[in-house]
Amino acid sequence: MAERFTADLLFILFVLLVAALLGFLIGYLLERGRCRKRIAVLDEEIEGLKARIRRLEEEKTALDAKLKLAEDDKITLNAKIDGLEGEKTKLRDEARRMDDEIASLKLTIDRLGKEAIALKSEQADALKAAEAHAVSETPLAAMAHEATVTHQEFRPDDLEVVIGIGPKIARLLINRGITTWKALADTSVAYIQEILDKDGGERYRVHNPESWPHQARLLDEGRWDEFRELRDRLWLEAGK
Repeated sequence: MAERFTADLLFILFVLLVAALLGFLIGYLLERGRCRKRIAVLDEEIEGLKARIRRLEEEKTALDAKLKLAEDDKITLNAKIDGLEGEKTKLRDEARRMDDEIASLKLTIDRLGKEAIALKSEQADALKAAEAHAVSETPLAAMAHEATVTHQEFRPDDLEVVIGIGPKIARLLINRGITTWKALADTSVAYIQEILDKDGGERYRVHNPESWPHQARLLDEGRWDEFRELRDRLWLEAGK
């Protein structure tokens, strides 16, 4: 009886041991399957991370290249900046030099202007003296005095500047609307003679207005030298 109990107990223990071993084996196999799946997932994640690392390394390489270019550009720009600063300094110095030169030129211009004014004054005084001397030596002194001609010494459109025209004849012409040198230059000799004959009377018919329009033309156009030559010639002719 005791032996049978022992045998049964051993059988039960054996069965329990086998069940435990089977349970452990089944659990191991199940856990191993889950681990394999987990490993596969982790392998995929690892491959993904490796790919990402490769991309990041490529991006880093590209960024390093850009950084190198940026550094090179920075060096180039710094060199250009240094060059521009040097040029800026040169231009500033040149501007100062030009300012000094302009100031010097202004002083020179002022000095020359004063000298020119003094020379003009001397020239005018000399011209007046020469003309006064010429007037004193000609028999037509009164006529020459009325017709002294420089563009600074008579009133514009003064008809009495014309050789042969005195105050009364000038008034006759003005009454007929001939008030300027240009108007006189554009008037025919025949019409001027008609004014003298009709408006002036017998005593004005002796005047010869043939040269008056030409003289007025020279005066109106500012041809002073030609007028002086004509004036001197008329004086000589009148003095003969």
